[in-house]
Amino acid sequence: METIKTVMQRSHVKSKNGCQACKRKRVKCDEFRPTCRKCLLTGSECQYYRPHAVEASDALEPLCWPAHIEQSCMQWKETGYPPFPTLKIATSLGLAVSVLDISGTSDMCLLLGEFRTMSQLATSFSFVAHMLAAASAERLAIRAKSHQASVDAYRYHTLALSGLRQAMQSFSKSNADAILAAALGCSYQMPDCRSLMAIVDCISQAAYQMRTWFKESVFYSLFEYDLRYKTEETGSTPSHKPNRIAENKIRDAFATQLFVEGINAMNRLTICFKQNQSIAAVTRQLRDVLTITHEGCQTDIPAKEQYRLIYPFTAWFTKNSAASFIDLSNGDPLLFLFLAHMYAVVVTLVVALPEIDYPFFASMRLKGILAIYNKMERGSWFTCAACHAFHSFDQMMYFPLRTVEVYQILGPYIKDGNI
Repeated sequence: METIKTVMQRSHVKSKNGCQACKRKRVKCDEFRPTCRKCLLTGSECQYYRPHAVEASDALEPLCWPAHIEQSCMQWKETGYPPFPTLKIATSLGLAVSVLDISGTSDMCLLLGEFRTMSQLATSFSFVAHMLAAASAERLAIRAKSHQASVDAYRYHTLALSGLRQAMQSFSKSNADAILAAALGCSYQMPDCRSLMAIVDCISQAAYQMRTWFKESVFYSLFEYDLRYKTEETGSTPSHKPNRIAENKIRDAFATQLFVEGINAMNRLTICFKQNQSIAAVTRQLRDVLTITHEGCQTDIPAKEQYRLIYPFTAWFTKNSAASFIDLSNGDPLLFLFLAHMYAVVVTLVVALPEIDYPFFASMRLKGILAIYNKMERGSWFTCAACHAFHSFDQMMYFPLRTVEVYQILGPYIKDGNI
């Protein structure tokens, strides 16, 4: 059977403007200037073919704001009153969230919907501020291919983790929300799957200690959305607790259905993204992950391998250049569908691999899927520029909505800690 690592590296966008050292080694260059990160790690001399004058002009991709953002900026210049009066921290990520708030799309982007709450916590807890600064610097490094921004991101991330470790040693009601905010934020910035597992342990510990008074937390909505902390009775709780074998059969049956439906859905979506190479590459990776996991579920997959499967998709908004907040705020229906399917693939993996079902991981993606579904007009159709066909949004959303349904069906077992 093909290894997970091979599958994850199969689909990518080729680097056309990479440095000469990476070209000689036949590896993909991240095109960071003046030194790419591969050469920085190996100590190789990093040289680019094009003249420096051309490089400087190409360092930043041309970006333009939507019309309503441009209008708000013009009003800002004329009146002196900023269009984002509640923004507390002047970071690039904060501006992006403000753009998403105006278009009503911030809840589609996982934890970005809680950004203002985290910004308020950052005024009192430095490690939360460092986490936000690291996320902003990482995003700037990706968009601008800036080596200095990448260095800043690493420095702030290190400070955030150091402060988080110290705060965990004196965990209390007074700093619990800050600890949870920093841990959740850092989970989208970890450099590898091993470090992701470490921060997940921190999230789980914080959530467990907050379980008896989560209604007093500023993140109450996150707790309430997670099936582990549902307080109302849904009527679906089984009258008796099934044994482990019965639970596994239920989980495996649902997982098998989702794998088949998901692979078919990703194949259809790949055709629609053939004009967007970056998104198409991620879509193929999602399909490959479903395929290899479906084949591998015949045997037990170690916890580390489970985290290796999900790791590339935990930091898409900060570490992938294809993550465009501008396109999202513009209401691109294909981007909505891509996000919904990416979340759905992760939920499918959680159903099949319960080791990765840590607090808020699946529930925030369920929230994102439902936010996307609620944003789109019911029964709407749109023309796909790639395949020149009319698509029904309801039909294209079948797989993401199916994962929401399955996860909620499994809710009583998840709440009891059995799945």
